[in-house]
Amino acid sequence: MAESELRPDLRLVPTGSVRFHERPERHRTLRLVERIRAEGVLRNPPIVAVMQDGHYLLLDGANRVSAFLELGYSLVPVQVVNYGDASVQLKGWHHLLLERDALPLRTSYAALSGVHLRPVSRAQVAHLLELRQVYAVLVENETAWWGLFPAPAKAEIDVHEYIRVLSGVVSAYEGLSRLERIKLADYEQLPQMVQAVVQHQVCLFPLLHKEELLLLAAQGMMIPTGLTRHIIPGRTLGINLDLAFIRSPLSDADKLAHFQAFVDRLSMEGRIRFYEESVFIMNE
Repeated sequence: MAESELRPDLRLVPTGSVRFHERPERHRTLRLVERIRAEGVLRNPPIVAVMQDGHYLLLDGANRVSAFLELGYSLVPVQVVNYGDASVQLKGWHHLLLERDALPLRTSYAALSGVHLRPVSRAQVAHLLELRQVYAVLVENETAWWGLFPAPAKAEIDVHEYIRVLSGVVSAYEGLSRLERIKLADYEQLPQMVQAVVQHQVCLFPLLHKEELLLLAAQGMMIPTGLTRHIIPGRTLGINLDLAFIRSPLSDADKLAHFQAFVDRLSMEGRIRFYEESVFIMNE
């Protein structure tokens, strides 16, 4: 068993040293703020990776870190993972929009600067997305597929330009439609995924790469919410840390010592257990 499996790398770091790569969801942040105030407990630590400048790239837990900032907590407990490890994978979500009346997305996207909207076939979609030759693909009720191409045409879209257009794509429906995040191993799965939905639109997105995410975070650029998902083996769940010490007038050094003693106690009491098999968690 690897050392990381014996004990996760849990740290207490300055909240301001954590770099977001996506925008937190305000309503979820506020719900978390109220829950933390009421319970005074952190159930699962956010997950981060160390950046070259010593800051921490936030991989999972944007709303938790945002809640700590909202509460004025200067320190946040995190789990640190090695982002260079091939087992830590960056995947993506697609967006299924569920509304009785479809939003005029085709019109909105045709008006985006630097975008040429044109029909594509289902057979083209995987190729276009994998090579990032489109900003996104809009699917309307499984009958019409529209590619958002760069204008003028480019062999591959620059990541900064991609994020600029992506913000416009998502803002056209964000807050205006009930949204479900979906993942597809194969775009042929899409009809089965949405067959029970009478009226729907789907936005399909190319994947980002880990190196690009590091670059964007270092430059202070954030992508829209709900597009990235990380596959992280050995996630720490259920630490149920009492946050009273973070709110206390203790010095940062004393708070760090308190947190380290808490983690050491978990280990000595045999409460850190590693499960190799996949599990279903139903506690949130």
